[in-house]
Amino acid sequence: MARSEALRKTVAHALVRAASSLYSTPLRAGGPGAGKSADAARTNACATSAVTRIAFLLLAGANTAFSAVYYVNSYNGADSNTGLSPSAAWLTLGRVRQSRLFAGDYVLLVRGGVWYEQLAVNASGADGAPVTFAAYGPGTAMPVIDGATVNVPQQSALVTVSGRSWVTFDGLEIRNSMRDGFMAYGAANVALRNCAVHGHQYNGVIVFDSSGITVGNCELYGNSLNTSASYAGITIDGDNNTPAGFGIFGNRIHDNVGGQGWNGANGICLGHTGGNIPTLSGIEIRGNQIYDNGNPSQNQARRGISGSFNGDVTIVDNTVYRNASAGIYLGDVGLSPAIDIAQNVFYDNALRQFGGYTTASAMASRNLLLVDDPTITAMGAEIGGLGPWTLEQNTFIYTTSTTDPYRGFIRINNPEQDALLLSNYNTFYSAGPNRWIDSSGVILTFAQWQAAGYDANSANPR
Repeated sequence: MARSEALRKTVAHALVRAASSLYSTPLRAGGPGAGKSADAARTNACATSAVTRIAFLLLAGANTAFSAVYYVNSYNGADSNTGLSPSAAWLTLGRVRQSRLFAGDYVLLVRGGVWYEQLAVNASGADGAPVTFAAYGPGTAMPVIDGATVNVPQQSALVTVSGRSWVTFDGLEIRNSMRDGFMAYGAANVALRNCAVHGHQYNGVIVFDSSGITVGNCELYGNSLNTSASYAGITIDGDNNTPAGFGIFGNRIHDNVGGQGWNGANGICLGHTGGNIPTLSGIEIRGNQIYDNGNPSQNQARRGISGSFNGDVTIVDNTVYRNASAGIYLGDVGLSPAIDIAQNVFYDNALRQFGGYTTASAMASRNLLLVDDPTITAMGAEIGGLGPWTLEQNTFIYTTSTTDPYRGFIRINNPEQDALLLSNYNTFYSAGPNRWIDSSGVILTFAQWQAAGYDANSANPR
């Protein structure tokens, strides 16, 4: 029996004995000594309350201080072992699923081991005591969960957390699924960190109707191998739900290619097109490198970060470059994502560097937009919607000239945005041409752009 489960039973038995001892003297309702009986009743009630409080404290401690650590070794483990030491490791992930895990427990996979089976988590942890899947052993090789020969069921992934909470994955390689690589479905407070996720037919990571999900310091690449639809390195989505709290921090998300046109892949996809558009709140995308996503043979679709959703997103301190269409494009007609794009570097994204369309507010500030490829359109900011956009303290640099007729520093996509846009304190440099484009498609010089009410305090040194 696992140490944590044995401890919980010991604690429970001790509490039963303690509670029973409180009532060793019967209480009388009246007659001589009735007052003493009332005092005893009050004393017993206080003691019962104390035992209850102790029970919660002891049982919580049993989840953390005495957590079990299980070991799994694909080389020389055995499922008949206890799993409680490296020398008594289990062999398969199926044996992990058969065991009863509790908050604070660890499941450690041997470094360099390979498992050709699905990992479906059937336990929840607690705040401060997640169930953790991680690595053990010498060296730096990651444990590998490989889906090359695994029949992954529908509504599932090679690694799946469904309806569970407080689960952490640290330092694993998840590869070659015939479907999605990693899925959090109806889950909460799940963390994926320091992992490599690649080679999947669908999404590298898909999060659906889940909240409190973090993907950090991972590498997600070479996913979206199925070219019949559009997938992504990371997809966050929902259906008739309001999931909240998503962090995508410090990852490398690249070379998720996909098929042609709108079947190309995104680095990160928020929501979906069509009906039942989700409301996704509290999305933060910070400190990532997002590059070479989408099919390079076309520039009409698929982006570093794409989104069709309602809610809010903050995108800060990322480097976004050489994506097949936009670096970032968020929203659509009738949608209302609140957008904050700040302190990012955009480089040579083929169609546009960033933009979006929203009925809420959008802010883009202190971003650097750099283009040195004369063969791509590479618009700067392309914006629209019935909500106001604010562009401030951004730097636009085009080091080579182009004959592409669509290139411009800023393009406005609808007449309402003409009156809503606040653009100021920006710097615009181009080797040629210098263009700003209003909603009617008229190309403006910098003087004309300023005369229209924009960028009064901005600079156009060339």
